[in-house]
Amino acid sequence: MNTIQLQFNWYLSTKALCLRQLQIVFAVISFLFTPFALADQLITVKSRPNVSQSLLLWEPHTANPETVILLIPGGSGNIGLSLKDGQAKAERPHLFLGQREVLLQKKMAVMVMNAPSDQEDLTQNIRMSSNHVADMQIAVKEIQRRFPKSRLVIMAHSRGTISAAYLAQSLGDQVSALVLLSGLYQAYLPGPNMPSSGPGLSKLDLSSLKMPMLLVHHAKDACPVSPVSDFSPITIPKILVSGIEITDKVHPCGPGSNHWFAGKENDVAQEIINWISGKSWKSSLP
Repeated sequence: MNTIQLQFNWYLSTKALCLRQLQIVFAVISFLFTPFALADQLITVKSRPNVSQSLLLWEPHTANPETVILLIPGGSGNIGLSLKDGQAKAERPHLFLGQREVLLQKKMAVMVMNAPSDQEDLTQNIRMSSNHVADMQIAVKEIQRRFPKSRLVIMAHSRGTISAAYLAQSLGDQVSALVLLSGLYQAYLPGPNMPSSGPGLSKLDLSSLKMPMLLVHHAKDACPVSPVSDFSPITIPKILVSGIEITDKVHPCGPGSNHWFAGKENDVAQEIINWISGKSWKSSLP
C-alpha cells in the first residue's frame, strides 16, 4: 500500500471517529435539554391490616417538582383508578378529570386519591373518622418519600373537602396550602332531596388551620349541602364564580352542574394555579 493510500485511509478513519464523537455530544445535549418525563403511575400502599390506599400520579414534567398537588375527589371518593396504555383512567367521573392540562404545570406533580379498598362510599362520617385520616396520612408519607423536597398542596371538591380539611388539621405545617371547591361548610339533616347529609365541616374551625387557604364556590350552586349562603360569611381568601343557573335535566350535585363549575372548570383551575404559584389571581369569575 503506497503512502497516498495510507494517508487516505487515515483520513477516512479520523473522519468517522470525529462523526461518532459529534453524535455522542449531540446525544448528551439532547438528553440534557429535553424536558424530563415519566409515565403515569398507579401507586398502592398498605394503610391498615388488609386495607390498601391507591393514588394515581399524573405524568410529571420533572423528577423534582416544587409542588405536589394532592387531589381528593368528592362524592363516594371511589373513582376506580387504573392505568391503560400508560395513561391515567378513572371509571367514575370526578371534577378534576378534565383539568389535567391546566393543573399539571411544569414545576408541579399531581396525585389523585382514591377511596381505600375497604370503602365503596366515603360518607361524611367516614371522612371524619380516624381510620380515614390515618389512610390519608399513609398516602401523604408515600408522596413525601417520592418528593421529599416538594411542598404539599391539598385540593378537594364537594364531599372531599371534609377529607381534605381533617387531613390538613392532622398534618399541620406539613401542608403548604389547602384549596376547597364547593365545600360542605354546614350540617344538614337527612331528607328526601338531601344527598350525603351530615355535619360537613361544621365541627371544624377552618380559621384554626394555619396554612394558607383558598375557598372556591359557585354563586348559583344548587346542591342542597353546599349553598352559597354557607360560603359567603367565611372570611378566608375565596373565588366566587358567577354564570348561568343550570337546572334542566342535570342533578344539582352532579357532573354538568354549577356544583361542578360547568363550563368554568378550566377557568377555575387556572385561577387556583395562579394562587398556588403566587401570581395575580381573580377573586371573582363571570
